[in-house]
Amino acid sequence: GISQGTLAVSGNYALNYASNNLTVTQRAITVTADAKSRAYGDANPTLTYQVGGAGLVNGDSLSGALATSATTASNVGSYGIAQGTLAASGNYALSYASANLTVTQRAITVAADAKSRAYGDANPALTYVVNGAGLANGDTLSGGLATSATTASNVGTYGIAQGTLAASGNYALNYAG
Repeated sequence: GISQGTLAVSGNYALNYASNNLTVTQRAITVTADAKSRAYGDANPTLTYQVGGAGLVNGDSLSGALATSATTASNVGSYGIAQGTLAASGNYALSYASANLTVTQRAITVAADAKSRAYGDANPALTYVVNGAGLANGDTLSGGLATSATTASNVGTYGIAQGTLAASGNYALNYAG
């Protein structure tokens, strides 16, 4: 209510006061999610946001948190960042602008192990180690390494190639022979 307060007139007047109301409306704010990214298999980064519009006042803050459906097992791709439980008090009209969490390929390096054998023997199993960020979520590589050496190959050095060794699309595989 708007009261008369200290409003007065001289004694020459008969003052009649008609009150009215001051209406306090919700303050308009916009919450904009920050775009984020991470490698496949890593934990999600902290989901952050910016407050725009008229902004928060009087020391007020938002409660709750943003959310995404992406987990450590989520494949490479874009996942929406939703408002989740993020909320303002009833003093605010909150508008939300989403962004994406982008899951990128996990960088791995496959390094072939050096092998040797005697002339005429069968090739040993061609093995390797996975370096870099390593495999995640129990994933494995498919296929195998290859060499041009056969039991009839002369004494010498033969390269060990990547052959059919491959990773899923969630990985950026670099091969070191």
